[in-house]
Amino acid sequence: MKCPECGCEIKEGYLYCEKCGMEIQMVPDFEPEIENSITQTLSTVAEEIEEKGEKTEVRAKAEKTADKKKKKTSSIFANMVKNWLMLTLILFIAMVIAVVCVVVFVYHRYSVSYQLEQARVCAEASDFEKTIEYLERARHLKSDSADIVLLESGYYYKMGENQKAVDVLLALAEREVLSYEEKERVYESIIGIYDEEERYEDINTLLMNCEDEGICNHFQQYMARPPEFGYESGDYDEVIVLRLSANTAGSIYYTLDGSEPEETRSQLYTAPLFLESGEYQIAAVFVNEYGIRSETARNWYVINLIAPQAPEISLTSGNYTLPTLIEVSAPEDGKVYYTTDGTNPNIYSQEYTGPIPMPLGKSNFKFACISQEGVSSEIVSRSFDFSLETEVTVDKAVSNVMQALYNRQVLTDLQGHSHGIVGKYVFKYDTIVEIPNSGYYYVLNEYVEDESGNQTKTERLYAVEVYTGAPNRLIYDENGQMGLISLQ
Repeated sequence: MKCPECGCEIKEGYLYCEKCGMEIQMVPDFEPEIENSITQTLSTVAEEIEEKGEKTEVRAKAEKTADKKKKKTSSIFANMVKNWLMLTLILFIAMVIAVVCVVVFVYHRYSVSYQLEQARVCAEASDFEKTIEYLERARHLKSDSADIVLLESGYYYKMGENQKAVDVLLALAEREVLSYEEKERVYESIIGIYDEEERYEDINTLLMNCEDEGICNHFQQYMARPPEFGYESGDYDEVIVLRLSANTAGSIYYTLDGSEPEETRSQLYTAPLFLESGEYQIAAVFVNEYGIRSETARNWYVINLIAPQAPEISLTSGNYTLPTLIEVSAPEDGKVYYTTDGTNPNIYSQEYTGPIPMPLGKSNFKFACISQEGVSSEIVSRSFDFSLETEVTVDKAVSNVMQALYNRQVLTDLQGHSHGIVGKYVFKYDTIVEIPNSGYYYVLNEYVEDESGNQTKTERLYAVEVYTGAPNRLIYDENGQMGLISLQ
């Protein structure tokens, strides 16, 4: 067997070439059929192997491709996840920002405190229009807040929008949720604006429509309620002393025949009305100090009484030059009352108890007899003009008394000052009297006048002879008879 490398003959049994050292593989001899079979088998195997190799290679390539695709897919997926996470994060941040913005927007739009704070800022900047805008928003958010409405009204007033200031307050006043204190503040603000504009009719209407009696009483000086009658309508068997009253300061005008009272033509109520026998339809209105006229109040009365006879007067009206006494004869069924100021006499007038010295100068007397039931007779009037034909006047009589008291050192000066008193003495004419067997005398009352001008009457009286001017002390004895003590 030769060496396949160097061609040298290899000894039998050697497993390598002695010359070149080539390793020799021992292959048994095969028969040709076997060899062919093997060759065929090997070929088949080779083909299978080759096929398998190709398949393996293909698979490897496929796997490699798939692996690449997988890696690519994995990369894409990873990128997608990464991008999704980033997008999610961005969206979350955006949502957070959006929520914050919404919260801020809602706070700004629906927060009362924010609106009030902005209103304050705008007010400090004198931007009253923006102030009112914020206050309106606050009012819509908290409609039951009187403070907000009062603030809004106040800024309307500052802008000169008085009617708008009133309108928001009127709307608030109609709500029933207000406390009395809040309602009082609202009405006070409205009335303040109306009063400033002299809209007194509007004030009266506002209060007349108010159902809260406490509010009405608080502002009653602006109201003109109908007068109230002291007696209800009806039939009476006695004289009625009818009093009319009003809710506040002002004037009451009335009529007795039911006609509509008028300020210029009707009677002004100054004293109670004495309703005697007869029928009366009394209509009265009240006009307050702001000129607001009330609705007319009406009552009717029927008085069923017999009037007493009228009194008889001893003197007729005329001129007199000597002191004269006015004497009156009174019926048995009543008392005589008289006045000198032009009013009709009633039971509250001066009662006649004896002869009346005629006063100096002009005088007007009205006499009436009033029964126990309060029914008055016809009124009898007398007018007198009494003047003395003497040079001694009332002023001269006062001067003579002060001079006499000064001479007696009762007075320290002719102004009426004296020891032991604070102030001074003052002397005033009262009447003229006739003292039997002595003549006619001016009667003077004595007063003490303090530093403030207040006068207090003393018990001392003085009498000055009307023709001579002689001053005297006037005294009364135990029988009531007059006597004189000369001061000269």
